[in-house]
Amino acid sequence: MRRATMSSLMLILALGIGGYVVVSRVLRERAAVCQVCSRPIHQGQMFVLQMSDGERERTCCPRCGLHARLRASERVRATWATDFSSGRLIEAERAVYVEGSDVMTCCRPVPLREPGIVYERHWDRCLPSLIAFERESDARVFQAEHGGRVLTYAESVASVRER
Repeated sequence: MRRATMSSLMLILALGIGGYVVVSRVLRERAAVCQVCSRPIHQGQMFVLQMSDGERERTCCPRCGLHARLRASERVRATWATDFSSGRLIEAERAVYVEGSDVMTCCRPVPLREPGIVYERHWDRCLPSLIAFERESDARVFQAEHGGRVLTYAESVASVRER
């Protein structure tokens, strides 16, 4: 009797732990948050990393995506950025980027803070903004309207590495 009770408890415990792992993974994927900064993923800015184990990591913007690529470069097989003009995924290495424009989709319009407390922002992983374009002409038109500087993929990686 005692052995059957222990076996039943162990089975229930194993099922509970297994269920928790599966449910937490599904909820994390459904929540669509950045794997780097935990901000919501914006479809017009999403960056995708294909990992060597077959998993796909999604980030909220190219800057977070490049942070992730630098952090785990040996595990990354391919990367895609979202073309800001069309919303389509494109090869990140072939994209042209605009850094430091006045468009910052990762930031909230109002700061999160409690009344009566003074906050200082020392560093934000998503800033300065980094926006991907498939065509350089689209990047130049965007730059003329929103500012920033046009960068190649290699220049974008160097900028992320410096900050």
